[in-house]
Amino acid sequence: MPFDVLRRLLGPLREPVATSRYPDAEPLLQPATHGLPEVDPTRCERDRACVAVCPTQALRVDDDGWWLDSGRCVFCSACALACPHDAIRLGSRIELASRDRRDLVVLTPLGGPR
Repeated sequence: MPFDVLRRLLGPLREPVATSRYPDAEPLLQPATHGLPEVDPTRCERDRACVAVCPTQALRVDDDGWWLDSGRCVFCSACALACPHDAIRLGSRIELASRDRRDLVVLTPLGGPR
């Protein structure tokens, strides 16, 4: 038993955890890391399938464009899976710190109203 505790304590010294020097260097992200959804405005047909499946109501589509409230988004990828036109993909943006709540809402213009 005492050797098991000693092994657990000394193990990380022999094989340290891989980290980066964030924020001086880019974070080390695994390929499967989900970032914020991004829309391709040329592919979006405004059928609002993404809005219907979003569990946190983080998305809105109107005449101005595609709105994403990153303060509500849980990176679940439901919107990307629901889009019949493959207009949405999960990007690599994971940094969401903001001093003002309004800065978390992102608008992507989609062109003229439909």
